[in-house]
Amino acid sequence: MSWIKNELIKNVKIISKDPYDPVYVTNIPNGWKIIGKGNFAAVFTHFSLDGRVVKVYAENRYGIKEEILAYKKLGNLTAFSKLFEYGDRYLVLKRLNGITLYQALIEGVYIPHSVIEDVDKAIEDAKQLGLNPTDIHGKNVMMKDGKGFIVDVSDFLKPYNCPKWKHFKRFYYFLYLPLFKIMNIPIPYWFLEIIRKGYQLYLLLSGFRKKQEYYNEYK
Repeated sequence: MSWIKNELIKNVKIISKDPYDPVYVTNIPNGWKIIGKGNFAAVFTHFSLDGRVVKVYAENRYGIKEEILAYKKLGNLTAFSKLFEYGDRYLVLKRLNGITLYQALIEGVYIPHSVIEDVDKAIEDAKQLGLNPTDIHGKNVMMKDGKGFIVDVSDFLKPYNCPKWKHFKRFYYFLYLPLFKIMNIPIPYWFLEIIRKGYQLYLLLSGFRKKQEYYNEYK
């Protein structure tokens, strides 16, 4: 799809100012719509893509080669997206519909236990293929009709153990479920951002960030 490169990649500007905060996106061409932002890349849709999306990496971030390899290993596993095509900075992926767990918390939408089970199974399936599921958290897990999907596999070749999904499940079982039974109310965005920043501080103090930065610098 050379038109993707000519229309989108050559025009859009994506900069990652902080490796732990979402990228900044400007100069989006007409006809394209941004539907998601991560710390290293942004995801776009176009009316002519027919169930596919384009993930574009920031000019100053790397990792696309590892993500391509991860998707090739995952093949057609249904709990993940599917890779159709790729270029130097972009991937064309199957669009996964639904909302992220992070969005569900903000909107007060119930997260069923089946979603957690689906993600656990997806993690085990990926491990069986020789991958190391890493960086799985509320913004990287999507749900629809009681089913869970992992939407970002860019760190699945990293060698270190990641505690994020384990910690999210602790929050889910010991805090979220008991409170949801009592009061089904949305959690304000600003409050979740305070929690996110606090968790980032915890990862820094625990030494996990140092492991990440060492691998990213010397891999």
